[in-house]
Amino acid sequence: MTDQNITGEWHLVASTSIQPESHLEFLKDGPDHNGISNWLNGFDDKLIEEAQETSGLVLCIKQDGSFTEEVTGNPNVYWFNDEGCLVDVAPFNGVLVETEQGCYLKPTNINEWAIPIEEAYGACVLRYDDGDTKITDHLRRVGEYLVRTVNVVTDEAYLDRVLIKYKRDS
Repeated sequence: MTDQNITGEWHLVASTSIQPESHLEFLKDGPDHNGISNWLNGFDDKLIEEAQETSGLVLCIKQDGSFTEEVTGNPNVYWFNDEGCLVDVAPFNGVLVETEQGCYLKPTNINEWAIPIEEAYGACVLRYDDGDTKITDHLRRVGEYLVRTVNVVTDEAYLDRVLIKYKRDS
């Protein structure tokens, strides 16, 4: 069962992204697992105010915890596919997975090579993990908005964070 405060039809109103310089350390045995985990579990609330107005994407969350997405225009959103490549917005359907940290979007259909290992990076739920790229897709309410944070780690060195802000249709 999905929390009532996020069920319904949500329309894209703004989005932004950052690609900070990576501060992930490389240890003797490889990249710092904790640094990767911290990024994948992270948020940046100042992005909510920095988001630029855009539209053209609808996210519908049903009471049973399933969701659908539909492109209705030309949304200006950084979008990563299951290979970690930036592409035009490619909506997907799936289910919400609730953890102690909140709700995560998980696609129904994931290519076999991109299926993530559960609980590998703390409380977050990975949307995809193709070995080179790890992606989380987190939802939370902030006032009247539904805020979607997409965290990406590529080649265990490059970081991206995309904030997608939705508002319910009045």
